[in-house]
Amino acid sequence: MLFALIAAAFRLPRLGRPAEEIFDEVYHAKTALQYLENQPLVEWVHPPTAKLLIAVPIYFFGYQPWAWRLSAAIAGILLAPVFFLFARRVLETERAALLATGILLCDGVYLVQSRVAMTNIFAVLFQVSSALFVLRAILREKLGERDMLAAGLCLGLALSTRWTSLWAWGFLGLTLVVVRGRRWLQVRELALTFLTFLAIPLALYVLSYLPWALQGRPGQTFGQLWTHTQAIWGYHAGLVAEHPYFSKWYTWPLLYRPTWYYYKQTGDIVAGIIAIGNPALWWVSVPTALWAYHSGLWNREPRLFFVGAGFFCLYLPWGLSPRTLNYSHYLFEAIPYTCLALGLLLDREWDGPRRVAARAYLVVVALLFFYFLPLFIGYPFPQKWFFLNLGFGIKPWTWFRTWV
Repeated sequence: MLFALIAAAFRLPRLGRPAEEIFDEVYHAKTALQYLENQPLVEWVHPPTAKLLIAVPIYFFGYQPWAWRLSAAIAGILLAPVFFLFARRVLETERAALLATGILLCDGVYLVQSRVAMTNIFAVLFQVSSALFVLRAILREKLGERDMLAAGLCLGLALSTRWTSLWAWGFLGLTLVVVRGRRWLQVRELALTFLTFLAIPLALYVLSYLPWALQGRPGQTFGQLWTHTQAIWGYHAGLVAEHPYFSKWYTWPLLYRPTWYYYKQTGDIVAGIIAIGNPALWWVSVPTALWAYHSGLWNREPRLFFVGAGFFCLYLPWGLSPRTLNYSHYLFEAIPYTCLALGLLLDREWDGPRRVAARAYLVVVALLFFYFLPLFIGYPFPQKWFFLNLGFGIKPWTWFRTWV
């Protein structure tokens, strides 16, 4: 509950600012409204679930900025306690879970995605929820039925939000097979696996298209859903458009090209929103995941191996993705696993000879979060602060030329 309250304190205030559609809100928020008004959909290249969730507050409160962002804010708030429960299941101690959750709460992309009407935060919430239920199920002597069914529900919601959830789906499926070993070949476990990873997700995916089909437009029937799915694949695989904030997948952990969602200068006042990860977290994400993966494999520590493998299974497939127009905030789906690895590492060093470094790192993470906070929430401040030259062309919030 405490983590939910902390998350809410940064997500709900000023949720209606900016008072206009920003970045992909012009597609996702608008599509949510079009579902309600039975209008042709401007955005169809992602499955419907997130847009249907965005539509719920719009239905009750009207098409206004805080309403079209409210569902994303609630998803971001819920992710905090769900991630803590997940971390508590994975990590050795409660302190490690607290540290991991605190680090996640200090990530800029997590906060920004929780304050805009886009699909990403919903996908991460459902992916982490799926991982929590899968672990709860498979770590018991007898595979837990309720947890497996709940995992299937969350996987269905994740896949009907973004296709990139397939990578989390695959990783969790492999985890189940490895942990259960020969027990997985029993009829009961095979049946539960089929329900969790195939039957329930597929049913929910199809069901998510019910409002789409009920619009009654040409080409929008369940009988044509497979053709529609092929069209989605064709769109992403053949997309050749350009964007000023496009970046290659291998540059994301370096924060080479963060994405500006909004920028406005009025007189001598500047307000902006940038989806940039916390540098102290993202810059160490790959080395930390490599440490976890290698140490887990070498020392036979399943916890470490799990978090290291989780990061790479959710990140490296972007190198194979046919879509070329990608943005650095897509890495956020893998970042929770880095937080798990850091929580475990800091917990082990917290009272050891490197305790000063461990605690100093946590302070740096928090300080960087608050330092960038005005640009996470679009808070206005004097333009002279933003454009102040600190030397060598470095400005307070744009440390590199590619950050502009």
